[in-house]
Amino acid sequence: MATWSRVCTEARTIMRWALRRPEPPPPPGTGQAIQAAEQAAARRQILADARVARTTASHCQPTEIVPTVAPGRDTDDGTRADR
Repeated sequence: MATWSRVCTEARTIMRWALRRPEPPPPPGTGQAIQAAEQAAARRQILADARVARTTASHCQPTEIVPTVAPGRDTDDGTRADR
């Protein structure tokens, strides 16, 4: 009986030791490879978005020019521009 108790205690000690061991670090260069893949995916997405923006009709329309009013001068609707 004493032998069985000692075996259980040793097994418990080994399990605690095994569970406390930290994970080994990843192989060298893994972070750089992941970062390069993410940058390539982001670059492809940006280029695809730019391609869509160039072909969209709203992108090709001229912008509306809004007349400016100098401060202190009356606007067309009778209000002052500096308010």
